[in-house]
Amino acid sequence: MNRTETGFHLLVILSLSDGRSSQAELNVIREFLENAFSGKIDLIKEQAFLKALPSEELETHFDEVAARFYSISSAEDRNKVLDFAMKVVMADEEMKPEENHYINRLYDAWDIG
Repeated sequence: MNRTETGFHLLVILSLSDGRSSQAELNVIREFLENAFSGKIDLIKEQAFLKALPSEELETHFDEVAARFYSISSAEDRNKVLDFAMKVVMADEEMKPEENHYINRLYDAWDIG
């Protein structure tokens, strides 16, 4: 997985963490795809994978993808994804506990304090 694919997975899981994806959250993900990185992504394949992923596996997949992104990115790249992650969770102007849980996992995975 490249930076674009891993970033996409992280943001989609964040958007799904509270049980639904709002249009505002999807707009942030679209903005990420248009502006963040130039890596190729097969959107249909990635969306199908995430849709087929059982909910009980989301957290494990999130952790694996966060580790992968860390290994192929710079601090600047990680800050860019964190900015988009915060935009996703705040798109509805409220950070729900489930979203906060995943944001904290991302900060822990990337050793950001």
